Amino acid sequence: MLYLLVEIVTADAWKTPYSFARDSISSLGVTTCSADSCSPMHEVMNAAFMILGALTIAGAALLHRYIPPGRSKKWILGLAVVVALSTAATGLFPANDGTFVHWTAVLPGFIARHAVLALMAFRFWNHHRWISIWSGVCAATGILGAVLLMGRTLTFGLGERLTLYPLPMWMAVTGVAALLALMRRTVLRDVRWRLPRTIYTRRRSRPEARTPERGDETPALLTAVNAGR
Repeated sequence: MLYLLVEIVTADAWKTPYSFARDSISSLGVTTCSADSCSPMHEVMNAAFMILGALTIAGAALLHRYIPPGRSKKWILGLAVVVALSTAATGLFPANDGTFVHWTAVLPGFIARHAVLALMAFRFWNHHRWISIWSGVCAATGILGAVLLMGRTLTFGLGERLTLYPLPMWMAVTGVAALLALMRRTVLRDVRWRLPRTIYTRRRSRPEARTPERGDETPALLTAVNAGR
């Protein structure tokens, strides 16, 4: 989410109007100015690329213990590292460094991010169904964006974002869900168990009304006789 905020702030600082629909994400990190583009905050954007790459590796390191064992687990971790290095290289080699150098850095991440999401969907199907479905939705969205981008059905900016954004969104949503699950098992577990005990104690401390048993009708009979007098 912070990465998306950096994009917005960097685009707003452009000397020329920036279009999220037409202009590429890499244009935000261009270090030189031309008649069509000038990004004064390119250092911030390129730093965001490198930080996102580092966070991707950190996320993969934390996630690896929860991935079900199997051959695809190694592929998932390996592809995650490829995505991380490619993302960081986008900031190290901006688009104005040359088309070949820049796309050599960017292209592996374009491909690997969809593969890792698809493998996650496959691997988690029998273990954590919601992670599998969420991964599949993100993978399908990214692949659809890539097809529309290559077919020039969408403008470059929209097609590129539809292709690239699903993975950061997956990381954000899954990370928040994992944090909430951890809190529920630790901090919230105590709250959940203490509340019923408190209610139970209060209920036990109240005097309970005695319910007359069948055949124990003497007190009621005496009350009726006295009232008749």
